[in-house]
Amino acid sequence: MIFSSINQFIIDLIEGTGYIGVFLAMLIEGIFTPLPSELIMPFAGYVASTGELNYFLVILVGSLGAVIGSFVAYLLALRIGRPIVDRWGKFIGLDQEKLDMAERWFKKWGVWGILIGHSLPGLRSVISFPAGLAKMDKGKFVLFTFCGALIWNTVLVTVGYYLGENWMQFWESTDGLDYVVLGIVVVVIVIYYFYVKRTNANKIGQVGKE
Repeated sequence: MIFSSINQFIIDLIEGTGYIGVFLAMLIEGIFTPLPSELIMPFAGYVASTGELNYFLVILVGSLGAVIGSFVAYLLALRIGRPIVDRWGKFIGLDQEKLDMAERWFKKWGVWGILIGHSLPGLRSVISFPAGLAKMDKGKFVLFTFCGALIWNTVLVTVGYYLGENWMQFWESTDGLDYVVLGIVVVVIVIYYFYVKRTNANKIGQVGKE
């Protein structure tokens, strides 16, 4: 019943307001969890497949909404601190277990954990809070959150775009996809790391020759 109500709300919002609806739904999803991105973005992708919305703009608008929502969550944690989050977090879907898990993840991976965390089940909607509690640099938080959201939303919108009217079937098979996206993110990070390392080595070599 709740799932059906949420699903219908997302459909009505996006059908009625287009890009604004995508933005608002993803903004809410970035702060807390009643509107899962696995429902929002595939439906937006389906609407894009009909020609009513632009595929690339849907991804961009959804990612911007996710970033702003996540930044709000980050600021809440930054300003009010852990005691208040512990006391009131349960009312926005942030229970003690989820927060502890997110904090362990963030302490282990740092800024890269923000990017990767956006493609992991159970972490996407709560990873912003430990970043705020740890007073992570705002610029880095926004950058890595946007990159993570852009990767995840590209996958979701593409799935909805190609599934068309069958976009709802995606909801039943999202668990495995989380880890597929995680694998893609890890590969991208590794490639980027070796690219930067090689570039720096070449620069040092050129300086040595001079």
